[in-house]
Amino acid sequence: MLVSKICLTGGPCGGKTKALSKLEQELSDMGYKVFIINEIATRIINSGIKPFGEDAIKMIDFEDILLNLQLAEEMAYEKACNLIDKKCVILCDRGVFDVKSFISSEEFDMLLNKYNLSKLELIDSYNEVIHMNTCAKGAEEFYTTENNKARSEGIKEAVIRDDRCQEAWSFHPNFKIVDNSTNFDDKVNKVINIMKESLGIKTKEEKKYLIELKKDAYDKLKEKEYVTVYITQVYLKTENDYEMRLRKRVLDGDETYYVSVKKSYGNKEKIVTEEKIDKKSYERLISQREVTNIIEKKRTCFTQNNHVYKIDEYDNGLFVLETDINASIPEFISVIEDVTLDEIFKNKNLSTSNIRKSLYKRKKCFNKM
Repeated sequence: MLVSKICLTGGPCGGKTKALSKLEQELSDMGYKVFIINEIATRIINSGIKPFGEDAIKMIDFEDILLNLQLAEEMAYEKACNLIDKKCVILCDRGVFDVKSFISSEEFDMLLNKYNLSKLELIDSYNEVIHMNTCAKGAEEFYTTENNKARSEGIKEAVIRDDRCQEAWSFHPNFKIVDNSTNFDDKVNKVINIMKESLGIKTKEEKKYLIELKKDAYDKLKEKEYVTVYITQVYLKTENDYEMRLRKRVLDGDETYYVSVKKSYGNKEKIVTEEKIDKKSYERLISQREVTNIIEKKRTCFTQNNHVYKIDEYDNGLFVLETDINASIPEFISVIEDVTLDEIFKNKNLSTSNIRKSLYKRKKCFNKM
């Protein structure tokens, strides 16, 4: 059953790809079936249909083709969702009204009239629209066109595109704009929080606890609708200012793969890319690069009193709980220590052998409790 259709939009180089990847993972952890409609304009430009360069077609004809494909794909995914007996969310990398940001209002109206489409019905088909400002607005040092061959805008044009995109979507009742006033990770976290609020999930600052499960913990979990995801994170050797991490997630026998690359700029950290990849790409990257760390964990996700809980069981026997700051601890969990600010409990550190030894000593202490 279709629960929500959420559109991520914005000017070029705003971080939509990374945000979509994180949104998919967050929603999957909460038991949703997630469908992603990747940006159609990029796909057809890369296949040779384009409004610029050699063999270019007119912009109005290009947007006509794009509109038809966008509507057809959204309709297909909506139909599929309503055939599945599970909570489903469709995440759109841009939507119908992005067409309007590349042509005049008159031309857009002409296209809608051509297909007898209603603006109100189209806009209301999206439950939430989240606009991620281009890096060209306030984070110019991070603006790049290198990660998208279909993108050619300079900074000034990127700002214009961003403004026009905001204007096109501005009348949506749940239209949110996420700017560049924070670092990139916090920008993406804002998008995640907006999405959760759209689905009626309370979101607050997260806390992390070292925990121990009581004897009846698994019996208590059986009373809840929990989801178990098996996660493998592989850290690859890179240059000093880069970090590359691969992630494999297994849910109900289905496997998904992601790659994230981070580059540091002084005290700032920019995520260059985090995207879904296929199994062959995942295995190829592992074979081509030196593996520095591997961490495996079983993640149990459940909700209680409108809060989301994630229990990570590591291969060294540790249990770590993540939840929001105002969530009460379930009765079947014993908190040993608040480790929210403890560097040791960052995933990449948990996987190193020297940290494992340190945690083993700590684990021996609390096992006697």
